[in-house]
Amino acid sequence: MCAAPTCARTPRPVIIGREADLQFEPGVRVGKYRLIAPIGRGGMGGVWQVEDDAGRDFALKSPAMGFEHDAELNRRFAREANALRLLDHPNLVAAVDVFVEAGRLFLVMERVTGRTLGKAMATGAFAPRSALVLGRQIVEGLGHAHAHGFVHRDLKPDNIMLIDMGGWERAKVIDFGLVKLLGDAEAALGGGKLTRTGTVSGTPAYMAPEQALGRIVDARADLYAVGVMLFELLTSRLPFTHADPAMLMRMHIKAPPPRLDTLAGTQAWCTPPLISLIDTALAKDPARRFPSAAAMRAALDDAFRSLDDVS
Repeated sequence: MCAAPTCARTPRPVIIGREADLQFEPGVRVGKYRLIAPIGRGGMGGVWQVEDDAGRDFALKSPAMGFEHDAELNRRFAREANALRLLDHPNLVAAVDVFVEAGRLFLVMERVTGRTLGKAMATGAFAPRSALVLGRQIVEGLGHAHAHGFVHRDLKPDNIMLIDMGGWERAKVIDFGLVKLLGDAEAALGGGKLTRTGTVSGTPAYMAPEQALGRIVDARADLYAVGVMLFELLTSRLPFTHADPAMLMRMHIKAPPPRLDTLAGTQAWCTPPLISLIDTALAKDPARRFPSAAAMRAALDDAFRSLDDVS
């Protein structure tokens, strides 16, 4: 037995219960990072605040409790990690490290602090200009991801962080746990397709019709979700609500969304370009939606300019 301090081994991560959302105890090391405190959950696992040996803060994510040995989940997590490392945009969370310890994969991301868009929306409707500015930032980030062949597939207010930049807020898309790889990006990252037709994943309140049907989705599903969020930002209500998730998905598939002008009435900010923006984003048929993030960004700009003469 060695009494020298240098012989002490770094304690292993400690599982604190199968039902626990988060899996480790503060103070232990995972890779070259020390766990500080739990942050919460992402779409596919617990998230912790960690720091490296230089004292820099990051967020560490690992697969959810009970799935360490689930081969498909870990393949999905590996895809998320590699996807994020290929992306570099101020409106997307940045991945800084990926490593394996004790047979488990870990993703280290920049740690963003602020409030989620979901919490911000709880205070009521946004001013139309503010809603359009936030929407444009989200679409800018998505455009970068889409250009690299990645679709988020689970956009919702809780996956948008608002970062205080001193007088304004930057929107940053987080949690690519349901990222779908397309085209060359999927081939470059290797492996077979992990998304099959007939498999439904995402959040029903923001789910595009084709996604609710379990069909293969592309970037236009993300733009539909942005349309739902814009509708909610402007009206303080979702276009569709139902206590039963299956019925809610059916509404996204079949029910026409309420028109913005029927809710806003004669309010001056409800301009034709803004109405058209929402109508196009929420079209049932993907072919009738914006074909790209760039096209939606142009429509957002048109809607913003249409407010110039609104008192």
